[in-house]
Amino acid sequence: MSQSTTEPMSFPNHARVVVRSVRGVFSEVLTTVGADAADPQSISRCLGLNKTLAWKISKIVGAEDPSVALEQMPGAAGIKILLKSIEKAGVGSTLLKNARDAVEEYEDLIRVHAGDRATLEMMGNELSPEGHRKRDENHRKLLFQGASYVWGAQARVILKVAVVAPGRAPGTLDLAMLSGLLDFRRIRPDVAWVMASRHMKNDDGTELSIPTEAIDSRFSGPNQPPLLGDFCSSPMPELRRSIEGAVTYFELPEGPVGNTAALTCMFGTMQRGVPRYRTPGNEWGEHSANCDIPAESLVLDAYFHRDLGSAIPPQAVLVGKMGPAALHPGSTRNRLPLHEPLRDAGMGALPLTTPQVPQHRKLVASVFETAGWDPREFHTYRLRMAFPAFPSALVLRYPLPASPGD
Repeated sequence: MSQSTTEPMSFPNHARVVVRSVRGVFSEVLTTVGADAADPQSISRCLGLNKTLAWKISKIVGAEDPSVALEQMPGAAGIKILLKSIEKAGVGSTLLKNARDAVEEYEDLIRVHAGDRATLEMMGNELSPEGHRKRDENHRKLLFQGASYVWGAQARVILKVAVVAPGRAPGTLDLAMLSGLLDFRRIRPDVAWVMASRHMKNDDGTELSIPTEAIDSRFSGPNQPPLLGDFCSSPMPELRRSIEGAVTYFELPEGPVGNTAALTCMFGTMQRGVPRYRTPGNEWGEHSANCDIPAESLVLDAYFHRDLGSAIPPQAVLVGKMGPAALHPGSTRNRLPLHEPLRDAGMGALPLTTPQVPQHRKLVASVFETAGWDPREFHTYRLRMAFPAFPSALVLRYPLPASPGD
């Protein structure tokens, strides 16, 4: 005697079937009791529900996006109250049974695919592209709050600015890199934190040895962090320097907590003579903002000289930094959702401004002036993200041309 088994439906198909069933039954219930599905007060009055539960039912019935319907499903206690209210309203045995069956289908969806409601809601985010950005931000905010407590530190803004121009020598590029943490503060006094690191690497992870110089000549010594003194907190933060392999770290030591001890560190470096064209093991140009601290906001700006056609526009990706690294730019390993748009600010004489970084315009203008570059010759892009995922890297990348004529 043979026994056949039926494979469960895929989650997207199963979820859409359940949502259609729930919305259909709830809509029929509201019509039967004379309630206006678009008016929570009407639902509350006709079914005797509290305002919150009535609002949820209205959202479910009106939701075209299945992920929204799943988000608004009441908890176990709310569902029990709802079914009792439907029964009390006298909708008839058939409709009451249909309502109970629809709820059982929803509970079966949780059991088969998720195990709990919170996980179901997260999985449901992928059912529709609408609302992705806001839902992602809400979850990242929860991560920010938890990570701030666990790691004992946070920042208001992570800032990264990359400026790319043709190099002085043929076949090379010059890169100005600005990075900083604005309003960094400790949550615990025993916390030390790496404020910046400096390293260069090829696509395959091997070291790329390029001379690096501080933009602010006051911090050009070999053992000094390349701070931008005019844009740091006063008094100047004292940083410890350490070297591990090809990476140099600049670390803020332990100290006082909270707003009264908040500080800002800005760094600026220049690399000259970076290979402009594709070579084996180095096929992509990349500029990344490391989200290596819980932060409220990240701002990544990139300025590409108009002669760098292959870099315009760059591709934006968000890569998680937990687990094995994704060494090749084309890899999808550790890829995280990124629904924030890369804004094209075009070409212009003035740098971008942002209220999140009060001195941003002055900061970027000073770099262009120091390097002798004309901002009117640069194409500008910006990507801004609230509560960036920690730890991760927001990367702007572009293919390097194979030859001067490519």
